Amino acid sequence: MIGEIILLRGLFRGCYHWGDFPKKLQSVFPKSVVTCIDIPGNGYLSSKTSPETISGMVESVRLQCRSKGGIHILAISMGGMIGLKWAELYPEEIESVICINTSAKGFSPFYERLLPRNYLKVAMALVSRSFDRERAIYQMVSNQPVDFNTVHEWANYSKRYPMSVYNFWRQLSAARKFQTSRPECELHFIVSLKDKLVNCKATKAIASSWNIPVIMNEMDGHDIALDNSEWLVSTVSSIWLRA
Repeated sequence: MIGEIILLRGLFRGCYHWGDFPKKLQSVFPKSVVTCIDIPGNGYLSSKTSPETISGMVESVRLQCRSKGGIHILAISMGGMIGLKWAELYPEEIESVICINTSAKGFSPFYERLLPRNYLKVAMALVSRSFDRERAIYQMVSNQPVDFNTVHEWANYSKRYPMSVYNFWRQLSAARKFQTSRPECELHFIVSLKDKLVNCKATKAIASSWNIPVIMNEMDGHDIALDNSEWLVSTVSSIWLRA
């Protein structure tokens, strides 16, 4: 039986941005506990200072976790970095990690880890009003037409839990410096071939170095849970139900 399932997200994003995905995943694993966790500086912890390293983020996440072992992690982007580092530092706690569109220093150059066409967009988003910022983020992480209802919901949420520019740069610096060695646990990598935020080569490079097959998504954007939650639930379920 799958124990606790931890969902982790990346830059600018929090638990709220999973939408209804956790409920869909919970329906497939009714005997498991599906837990979304925010890192300091994001979501309900937006008033806290973000750790300056991925290892520091791991420590915060562990304190919020209900279980002390048998944990399965599903993580997007920087969340994948946190999941990999958690499994590396505390192998006795983690059973498996599924990383979606993540990257690491030493496996791919910086311009693949964040595509250059997004540099100005990210900078502009930082100084924009809530709605404009969330719309810009939506356009970077999704391959679907903008859902303005979702953007409005995100904008309202960001007003309640605003992320500071200071914390953004701390998180970006932590992600930029992130390095990892292969954890002992079961590992899986999912990559969006049409990701507009991160080059798909970045995730493939880690998987290739560790001789792990990559699960390909041929249509969706960086945030697969947003673009195609049914596909992601099905894919994750096929991995964990056969474990």
